[in-house]
Amino acid sequence: MTRSRYRFLPHTADLRVEVRGKNLPELYASCIETLFSLLTDRRRVRESGSRILTIEGASPEDRLFFLLREALLLFEIDRFLARRAHGTIQGNQVTMAVFGEFVDSSRHSLGREIKAVTRHAMTVGRRPDGFVARFVVDV
Repeated sequence: MTRSRYRFLPHTADLRVEVRGKNLPELYASCIETLFSLLTDRRRVRESGSRILTIEGASPEDRLFFLLREALLLFEIDRFLARRAHGTIQGNQVTMAVFGEFVDSSRHSLGREIKAVTRHAMTVGRRPDGFVARFVVDV
């Protein structure tokens, strides 16, 4: 049995999520995958296409916020669902390849609606076993 890289945390409203990764690129990729896990069952999403997200931010939290915001726009505007993400970091710039497909209503059951990813209470920290991020989504 594999250990999940994310868990839901108690929060007075919305959803607060904790995500782990061995390094920052893996952490950011896991955060994007977690966001899409809130939208649909990612196991039913095929990797038939890809999109590239490129953002810049001064801090790890800024970079995470901008990435999640771009990923949510990818879904809201293009109706693109991600199954997997993989990225690199160079300085303050993150480039993330997102692999998935467009929504197919015959296979994809869309769960909760996510209105926004909030900057409030967003943290990115280092731990002995890697990195951890916490963020809140407005549902």
